[in-house]
Amino acid sequence: MDPFLRPAILNNMLRCLECGCSRFDARGMGCALCGKSHGPRWGRCYITAETQRTLLAHADDLQQLGVTLTEEDRPLQKDLGTVVNVIRLVLQVADSLDKGVLRKLVLYLHEWGIHRNEILGLRLAEPEEVDTILDEKKLS
Repeated sequence: MDPFLRPAILNNMLRCLECGCSRFDARGMGCALCGKSHGPRWGRCYITAETQRTLLAHADDLQQLGVTLTEEDRPLQKDLGTVVNVIRLVLQVADSLDKGVLRKLVLYLHEWGIHRNEILGLRLAEPEEVDTILDEKKLS
């Protein structure tokens, strides 16, 4: 499908699993920025265990900003004889965060020691928006 014909709502629902960008490459297959795969915003966040622990420790603060964390304990079959339970952290974010709420959220995450790439992996907004917020923080 031509990425320019793709409805805007679909672009907002699907974001790059690596950098959070909603734009597709010319083939309409991967991310326009980094080339990685897209996934639904409500899907698993591919972040470190340390970031997951930090987010879970601040779950109440995140809830006040409209972000809900859920843990899913799912069996994952690695080969024929090995089944491993994987705890997945899923971030449920309102379809579109108010700019003020997004700014607060990104700044909180940064203050809690979550690095830029991990914030991008949460697929909250376009990478450029996250970078703008973090750059403003550095300048102030």
